[in-house]
Amino acid sequence: MKNSKTIKVRKRGKSSYELRYSHKNISYSICAKSIAECRKLYKEQMFERKATRTIKTSTFKVWFDKWIDLYRKDSLKTNTLKNLLGLFNNYVMPDLASKPLKQVKTEHIQNIINKMKDIPRQATICFVQLNACFKQAFKLNMISFNPCSAVVIKKNKGNNGKALTKNQEQTLIDYLNNTNNELKDLILLYLATGMRRTELLNVRYCDLNFETNEILINGTKTKNSIKVLQTTKKVLQTTKKVLDLFPKKEIPFDNWKPDRVDNHFKIICDFLKFKGIKIHSLRHTFATRCIENGIQMAVVQQWLGHSSISLTIDTYTHLNEDFKREQANKVDFSFF
Repeated sequence: MKNSKTIKVRKRGKSSYELRYSHKNISYSICAKSIAECRKLYKEQMFERKATRTIKTSTFKVWFDKWIDLYRKDSLKTNTLKNLLGLFNNYVMPDLASKPLKQVKTEHIQNIINKMKDIPRQATICFVQLNACFKQAFKLNMISFNPCSAVVIKKNKGNNGKALTKNQEQTLIDYLNNTNNELKDLILLYLATGMRRTELLNVRYCDLNFETNEILINGTKTKNSIKVLQTTKKVLQTTKKVLDLFPKKEIPFDNWKPDRVDNHFKIICDFLKFKGIKIHSLRHTFATRCIENGIQMAVVQQWLGHSSISLTIDTYTHLNEDFKREQANKVDFSFF
């Protein structure tokens, strides 16, 4: 508090107070409902300034760890945070960890993203988080330029995923029914809801509402997000059958770990000779069947939990060739 020479608190109106102070010859004002709250906010501001001064001369890793602790740790789910840190440790930190924050340039970020060209999804995640990290540093006047603002992200024109054809979908369902496969209800639920894999494998934490035919899916990316999925009684009954397979919520359950489910589904696909099909293809299949059955795109977007319709259109709809032929036959070419 050495540089804060003048501190004054005065009442403003009936229920507010203002604390005015100067720091390095600059005047500041804090408004709050009580004197105690004014003083608390003042201490927080001074603490942040002190922390910022320290970080300004530190490395990227020092600031990144601080940024995670202040702005990400409390909002992200444990597994999401763990995956994010793992991604940065593998691809970002080898190049940036020891570099002074102010010396990180656009070319450094671009090189990292370019090296991840074969894993475009992870590259996008890295870029989004790097951009948020540097954007916050810029807001705090720790850097004069956000190096991410000039980075070029190439759109992934490769394989965004593949949906099952109607014949493949029916073949899969028949196989599950005839073999009474242990993943039967899980896969059927995947096809009927289009949940993310993490949502599906944590389905025991969902809430079912049989009055409104809704599944309330607790957030998998952020702690406080909740997705409401409108569905049918049959789907709810299948969901309940899946829930009955789980032990109590507080008891760990390893039977449906992601890798185990992925490998088991691969065995099924190999047996059925499905090429290019993965467990995530079931989510693509759900979106595609929705569009083919005339569900409005805005509704599909909400069910999938996407932030924009363009993401739904570009990534998750693979219209069946038979469906496209059916649509073509509906066009009236009366001029022939």
